[in-house]
Amino acid sequence: MKVLRCWRLGFAMLFMMSLLLSLPAKASSENQATYKTLAQHVMLISLVEPTADRQQYLAILKGHSEAEKFEYIDAIQADIAEFWHQRGVVLSYDKLTNNASLKRKTFALEPNAEDYLSVLNHIRRLMWLNTRHEWASIQPGGLLRPGDSHKTISAISQRLWLLGDLSSRSETQYIFDNTIALAVAKFQSRHGLKPDSVIGPQTLHWLNQTPMQRAELLAANFVDKTSYQSDLGEQYLLVNIPAFEMILVSDSQVALTSKVIVGRSYRRTPVMKGQISNIVINPTWTVPKKLMRRDILPKVAEDGSYISDRQFDVFDVTGTKVNKTPQEWQEVVRTEPFPYRLVQRPGEINALGRYKFHFKNDLNIYLHDTPDKNLFAEDDRALSSGCVRIEKIQELAEWFASNVVIDKRTWQRMQTDASKTQWFSLSQTVPIHFVYWNAWVDDANLAQYRNDIYHLNNTKQTIVANNSTSRLQSASR
Repeated sequence: MKVLRCWRLGFAMLFMMSLLLSLPAKASSENQATYKTLAQHVMLISLVEPTADRQQYLAILKGHSEAEKFEYIDAIQADIAEFWHQRGVVLSYDKLTNNASLKRKTFALEPNAEDYLSVLNHIRRLMWLNTRHEWASIQPGGLLRPGDSHKTISAISQRLWLLGDLSSRSETQYIFDNTIALAVAKFQSRHGLKPDSVIGPQTLHWLNQTPMQRAELLAANFVDKTSYQSDLGEQYLLVNIPAFEMILVSDSQVALTSKVIVGRSYRRTPVMKGQISNIVINPTWTVPKKLMRRDILPKVAEDGSYISDRQFDVFDVTGTKVNKTPQEWQEVVRTEPFPYRLVQRPGEINALGRYKFHFKNDLNIYLHDTPDKNLFAEDDRALSSGCVRIEKIQELAEWFASNVVIDKRTWQRMQTDASKTQWFSLSQTVPIHFVYWNAWVDDANLAQYRNDIYHLNNTKQTIVANNSTSRLQSASR
């Protein structure tokens, strides 16, 4: 009996000793996982704002001794926190006490964005591709269509496979078969292109974008979006210009999405924000002077009947209506500066359509309907003179009518009147935001990219601190 007791006691002591000995190893393993997570965060912000310090931080986190990691960890965390603070992003990290664990601090540094991990995973994959695969430019020398045979098909199929649009590939594949055609269509859809499986200049442009270029684009757009969305509130309209899309958010939930038409590259829809204060049913359209000179008057010079055919009223500086024959209008346009104001009457051909959503701004920008519904079928919808046209305009109007329009009785009565202009006040203004985000990860975990229609990404500045060793030196002291 005593022997049995001694055996049990000895076994228990051995178990406790082994447990104690294993704790440092587990703690070290947990720390290594935390350092890896921290390194991924540093990689993300380095793609947006590279500095020599951050490159050094990455090297320390990926290698070096445990002691050196511990030596620099406070500086690394402070750098990440400062990056987000400069962009107005509040972090859970800000509320932690100094004695919080390394793991807790690391996760608290992550911005409160639903797509953070999915974006980070895509960037990790792209950075891996950047180090493992060549990305030479593919130049077939012309259009490639399903059924074609070409020496570049193998390289194209490999690229589609690496980017996740093709499930498998053959290194000796030179026929543009149906499997590749489906993968090309999927790739085109992810890039806002017509999914016709024809490889033309736009598809080729995106196929040739390197993994590093894609990673930088995803990172920059994620940071911009996260910074902007930090204080949007629970109700707003948001137009993403290069995505040609509008979303309506109500009670923090997406209530409506719609295709939109935005400004041409030389008549850009501005990045801006405002407060929608009124809706107009059957709006008139007062033609802006610049648009009148560029678009309307040349047509009047060719055809004097254009003014009456397009249902324009003409007013002089005193507000008096002016009437002339088609020939007289042509003469005025051709021989002297046009001193009049053009106002298009409400109706089916009115350029603003049935509804106009008004918010105060100095650029005469607003949301409105359009009589040219067929334009929403286009993939490239940079077609307007700056204002934004909404495809689902009726659904948007109905939401406003149900939620913020004050005079609902008049609203209902006006639904059958297509000739009278009526302004409606709102019980509260609705924020409107025009943003420019051309890369993101969607709800299906697919990386989406859009053309830089206004060439704004070319203005990105690479920042390298002149005193790049200053923080490292201070951290090591």
